[in-house]
Amino acid sequence: MDGWRRYQKGLHGVGPNWVKFFGDGLSGTAFEEPNAEGRFAWYVADSARQGMKTFRHGLAHSVDEAKLAADAAVLDRKRGRAAAVEGEQTSSTDRNRRRVDRLLASETLARSLIDDLNNFHKQLVTAGDLKTADRVAASIRRASLGALADYMRRTAAFRVRSGTNTASPENIKAEEMAVLDIADQLDQMADDSQATDQLFEALTDKLRQLGVFPDGDLNSAVVNGFFLESLTKSSE
Repeated sequence: MDGWRRYQKGLHGVGPNWVKFFGDGLSGTAFEEPNAEGRFAWYVADSARQGMKTFRHGLAHSVDEAKLAADAAVLDRKRGRAAAVEGEQTSSTDRNRRRVDRLLASETLARSLIDDLNNFHKQLVTAGDLKTADRVAASIRRASLGALADYMRRTAAFRVRSGTNTASPENIKAEEMAVLDIADQLDQMADDSQATDQLFEALTDKLRQLGVFPDGDLNSAVVNGFFLESLTKSSE
């Protein structure tokens, strides 16, 4: 993940862990070894704070999730939101906001990864290493589908609808669940080496029928990933 660096030993000789420096005196740490419950600790510290420097911490189900939680915590801080730690009472609005922040952090990291992979793919094709280029093309497709799935989950409740009729709360919820189901299918496509661009187009058509329009850049990135895979395979 962008900006995170692995250290065999961190502060106080505890490790291995991952560290990221966010700027403005903020740094994040995610521990690679799980606790007794199989969860992964993380925290974000502020060097400008006196005494207890940690302003956000928690536990996650994986190292990657811990990193994303730290990224989301920093987004909170930079937007001027109040700090919170795992275990304290929070409203459903706060919990939903943090869920959205995690999705946004994941999506943002994926966008950066997609750009890097596209540049790497071009270098490999220029060098004639089509076998590796094909694997990178598959990674572009997977990263793009995953990012688009996160985008759809993040925006599922804020869709643009056509027409003037107001939908009932039941219909709104049903349509939101339908969007979330399509997001899950996009994730499944990311892990399926046999996925096709035709299936992707069918899913995006379903979204449009619901009045949902996928992010243009991410939609293009997915299409490009499928194209690059077909290009390198046909050149082998």
